[in-house]
Amino acid sequence: MKRRTLDIAFSIGGVVFSLLLLVVGLILVNQKNFATTYVHDQLQEQAISFKPAKALVSDADFQATLLKSLGSQAAVDKFVADKHLTSEAASPCLNKYAGQQMLTGKQAECYAQDFIRLHALESSIVTGTGLKNADGTAVDGVSYTYATISPAITAANAAVKAATDAGQPQANIDKLQKQATSLQSLRVDTLLRAQTLRGLLLTTYGFSVFGDRAGQAAWVLMIGAILIFLLSIAGFVHAFASKKADTVILVADHHDHKEMASV
Repeated sequence: MKRRTLDIAFSIGGVVFSLLLLVVGLILVNQKNFATTYVHDQLQEQAISFKPAKALVSDADFQATLLKSLGSQAAVDKFVADKHLTSEAASPCLNKYAGQQMLTGKQAECYAQDFIRLHALESSIVTGTGLKNADGTAVDGVSYTYATISPAITAANAAVKAATDAGQPQANIDKLQKQATSLQSLRVDTLLRAQTLRGLLLTTYGFSVFGDRAGQAAWVLMIGAILIFLLSIAGFVHAFASKKADTVILVADHHDHKEMASV
């Protein structure tokens, strides 16, 4: 086989492979554009905007709110450290996107993590009930989620039933019923809604990340396609312009074939 034949064969294969990479790259670009447009359009319909910078809650007010709920600065410091919280004013992304409408995946992540999560955790701390769970632990001073607040609600309902059965004054029963209703409202109206919206926004962010990754992969494939195509062109040029193109590099051994045929 002549070197020219081998150069042409490899060059044709390179062109075909580069075209394949180009097609896959274009498909990924299309998916990236779809993800970006879809996220933008869906978020635009929600009409969610970030607070202006001047309206962001300061760190002092944030600390004061937690101190009122937790009762001591040590408890506040531990809560902030355990939950990795910052005030609105101390959040880099809330300041970056201040006053803007949420339209991108990164903005959705910021709103979910630094705004919704912050206020959900602030609201999730129960205080002033004086109730005890079935295991004897205090209901007050604890940060709850939609799932973990169930024992507290059960304790509140049990206290209402116990007061009713004991024939306590109606004022006491009404007070306990108000606590039970407040805990149920906290679970459904605050924690459930906050966690649901936060989850949806983080899912949107994840979808946008897949789109970004597709765009990055598309660039890699297209660059690879260009390089392989250029190498293939160089192979064609070498095949038809090089003086060594007629050099025979693979020779069939006819002598061995003849001996095998005679046997």
